[in-house]
Amino acid sequence: MEQLKFEVEVVSTETIKPSTPTPTNQKLFTLSCIDQTSLFNHFPILLFYPNTTTRDDSGSGPVPNTRSIDITTLKTSLSETLTSFYPLAGRSNSESTILCEDQGIPFIETRVNCNLDDLLNSPRKLYLLGKILPSFQLYMSYGQRPIDEIVHVVIQFNVFLCGGVVVSSYMLHKILDVTSASVFLNYWAALARAKSSSILNLSSLNEPDFEATIKAFPPIPLININGGTDGASDGDKTLASRLSYLKSITVVGKSFVFNNAAIKKLKDKVVTSDDNKLTNPTSFEAVTGFIWHHIFAAACTAASLPNSDSGPSELLFTANIRPRISPPLPNTSIGNLTKTVHVRVETHCDISKYATAIHEAISEMNKNVLENLPEKNSSEDLAYKFGSYVVTSWCKLGLSEVDFGFGKPNRVIPMGLVHPLMRNYILMVDNLDRSGGIDGIEAFLFLEENEMQVLESNSQFCVFASPN
Repeated sequence: MEQLKFEVEVVSTETIKPSTPTPTNQKLFTLSCIDQTSLFNHFPILLFYPNTTTRDDSGSGPVPNTRSIDITTLKTSLSETLTSFYPLAGRSNSESTILCEDQGIPFIETRVNCNLDDLLNSPRKLYLLGKILPSFQLYMSYGQRPIDEIVHVVIQFNVFLCGGVVVSSYMLHKILDVTSASVFLNYWAALARAKSSSILNLSSLNEPDFEATIKAFPPIPLININGGTDGASDGDKTLASRLSYLKSITVVGKSFVFNNAAIKKLKDKVVTSDDNKLTNPTSFEAVTGFIWHHIFAAACTAASLPNSDSGPSELLFTANIRPRISPPLPNTSIGNLTKTVHVRVETHCDISKYATAIHEAISEMNKNVLENLPEKNSSEDLAYKFGSYVVTSWCKLGLSEVDFGFGKPNRVIPMGLVHPLMRNYILMVDNLDRSGGIDGIEAFLFLEENEMQVLESNSQFCVFASPN
């Protein structure tokens, strides 16, 4: 199949600032103790919006479409959104504080000379996403420039030849987790939608809550947590060392869909397994346990290692602590309100035992949710070991609801590149059907090439997981 080639033309780049100046008494924003210890790195979010306008597709090649998109309203509503999310428009001036002087965030508008379906149907789509993400120079993170020059959010609005749109962004993890990013995007989208329809109902907006996070996790005196602005931090050095170690390895990325019907069968498979203790597994437990079982088996096969001699395998993921602490924090609380969960199995086992191990680890975390918070940034968590995996789930966090006035997204993709550093990562999002509803889970897997080949040839895996 011929590789898709397309060009992205930057139409305009503008700095969007809060519509109302930040009050003097809010100019210096102090982070919670959890965010104080977070790293200065960005994460991408890509929201895909097909053009639902009827058009004639009888011709060959891309068909231009004049879908009406009010960029001015999008920018105006983003400016008003930044008034409520004012720390996002500022700049960090230490590990613990943000100077909120309305510096603003970049907004890039582009035109892409292909149809959106051509990109989504390309077998190399995951390798092409970087073209529709903001330039690396705009969001460069810690160790690559002083922290007071790091922008907190970058937005790129990509319009395809067919009229389809991709809203891509980079969000600073120092300030935002994915739940917070979803609150921000939904607020902006709701405001844009209301303005475009001339029905402005501000009561429907879910205002961000910065104070709840700070009250629950007050700042603590910390100096130079991640190494200051001179040179790379310990985390950056560890990543550089790990990249050097992995440079000879080919990592491939593939996405697989587990629809609702497949997830129900997986849950039944877990429950009916011999000696199973888990009677009501969640979708996350069932799907993650299934994936873990099969990718570890694929790693053992690729390494010519019998499953019986595989040794231990570990899984690491983060859990949203907003509903887990007492009293619970509102879902609109802004910050990195997550806790790391470690799971370990001593040897390769059946799917139910993987799912049960995940369930038990979550249950134990729920009992001690505030213990060891804030967590220390540990490079050991990211260090590659055979049979060690990292899972990130964005399911049911509201990203599928982000509607700017031209419908909900039909795809959410949580990545911008395939890279050796993503080895043994699993990224999970809601799988969206044609009507905008959620039909199960889409999982993006990043494995060593020979391990992925073993996995894709496994009929027991493919009967539940559909390539996407």
